[in-house]
Amino acid sequence: MISAKNITEDLNIWAKSVASVMMSRECLCCGKALQAFETDICTACLTDLPSSYTWAEEDSPADKVFWGRTRIEKVTSLFLYRGQYKKLLYSIKYKGNVRLALRLGRLLGERIAEQHIDFIVPVPLHPAKKRKRGYNQSEIICKGIEAALKKKMPLAAIENRLLERKNFTLTQTQKDRADRWENVRSAFGVNRKRAEEIGREFSRRGKIPSILICDDVLTTGATLDACASLLHRELDCRISIATLAYVP
Repeated sequence: MISAKNITEDLNIWAKSVASVMMSRECLCCGKALQAFETDICTACLTDLPSSYTWAEEDSPADKVFWGRTRIEKVTSLFLYRGQYKKLLYSIKYKGNVRLALRLGRLLGERIAEQHIDFIVPVPLHPAKKRKRGYNQSEIICKGIEAALKKKMPLAAIENRLLERKNFTLTQTQKDRADRWENVRSAFGVNRKRAEEIGREFSRRGKIPSILICDDVLTTGATLDACASLLHRELDCRISIATLAYVP
């Protein structure tokens, strides 16, 4: 049964989608007028998207962010967070551009399609922050990833009950590495009941679940490391990470 909460969240997302359609018909990156067939970003800027190529490297710089910290199978980021392309994340996170989040999420999912994924887990927002923003951008990105993965992994599904946001933390945007770690420490929790359900289910199959944790950007890795460490502690699983952008 669909809960009233889920209906409300879907309506909020729909409203944000409608708002994004009404945005100025200019490229978010270069500001030039978009052609009729273009949305959000012009063909030239999309072609020049500074790809991270993390999916093509066995030990990419993004993978090395977590070395010596948390056991991560693979880190995949769509593009490098730099220059005019920073505007894409700003539009998603602060301007309600759900349409762009879905589109880039699908592109990211296409780079992950060679991995085996059972669950796509968004980094959760605190309920108060989610109410204020109207949606969790990581959940929307996950929807795009899921749509891309379904072609090869029809059973891959978004799992948004596993991770929980316990504390309301201040924005990470202007914080240095040490402050980011302090900011996210103890901010997250794991729904043990759900973790136990997943553990029993996969134990019966004689398998270990493969989890993809998703966020909008990878900077120091503090948030993603906190989430991955908690999941490893509560559940025997393999963990990979996906983000739209990576700060080299």
